[in-house]
Amino acid sequence: MIYSIYDNASIVIAKELILKGKIIIYPTDTIYGFGVDATNCNAIDLLNKVKKRTQVYSIIVNSIEMIKTYANLTDKEEKKLKKYLPGPYTIILKKNNNNLSKLISLDLSTIGIRMPKHNFCLDLVNEIKHPIVTTSVNEHGSIPLNNINVISKIFPHIDIFEDNKMKNMSKGSTIVDFAKYPNQIVRHGDGIYIS
Repeated sequence: MIYSIYDNASIVIAKELILKGKIIIYPTDTIYGFGVDATNCNAIDLLNKVKKRTQVYSIIVNSIEMIKTYANLTDKEEKKLKKYLPGPYTIILKKNNNNLSKLISLDLSTIGIRMPKHNFCLDLVNEIKHPIVTTSVNEHGSIPLNNINVISKIFPHIDIFEDNKMKNMSKGSTIVDFAKYPNQIVRHGDGIYIS
């Protein structure tokens, strides 16, 4: 099923699906993402099957305060993050003890954090009161998909929340590793990073 994010009921529907352990496809400020409840191991296991790989995932949060629930953040890092978030960045931070599924970071001591400049995913996280997983819409080894017609043909069993104002020419988020000093750019994407 394809829902328009501009339908007032879309957030409620997305919330219900996420809390039932379902996968959704939703827009960000870069590309469409697969989303599941970041605290639900069964949902993440299902996502791994769709992606055809067990992998590390990033999470979407909706505030700096929520970041502090899941990652260690110094005052200096917080000040720097406020320049870039919300925006097209994935920030890698040292994780702390939290209630996220162990399948998010696997054996890593770090966690990837996204706070997209897109109201739909920020509002969805606000509604469910904890993060959702974010990862590109594709199977492992394939290019990320950003065309709804193509996505719906390849993944007809997954509910899609469409933003018809999204651009199709995106390089994804810029990944910056704050867990290393000096901070390192892991991947150049849509976000322009100035250290």
